Amino acid sequence: MGLDLRAGREEGRLPGDPWPSWSYLGFGQFRRRLARHIGIDLEQMHGFGGEGDWSTVSSPLRHLLDHADNQGELTVEQAAELAPALQTALTEIGQDLEPGDDPAWDYDIRAGEELVQLLELCVRENVPVEFG
Repeated sequence: MGLDLRAGREEGRLPGDPWPSWSYLGFGQFRRRLARHIGIDLEQMHGFGGEGDWSTVSSPLRHLLDHADNQGELTVEQAAELAPALQTALTEIGQDLEPGDDPAWDYDIRAGEELVQLLELCVRENVPVEFG
């Protein structure tokens, strides 16, 4: 059991759709790495045990970081902001690692790239990204 993200259209997932997925633990680690990359300690933020205010975070990655793991959605507007920021973060984080250095990151990079593809698909189709 884990987290799956999908296009929020009536007919659901279609063949060929990107389908990024993580275990809940893995998704938490992925988000912590993204947060560190932009200078945020998630444990200090509201929703992760701290009092930090998400409205002070300017990075579009906040849409993914300040979100429930297993429910809700990202709007088309949030997806449009998030896609290029996530792609940039994945590239920058990955520049410091060789394939095989960090097996968890090797998985995260593939799932993260699928998430970027899903975000772009949802923007093109004007549908939200659903968490489930």
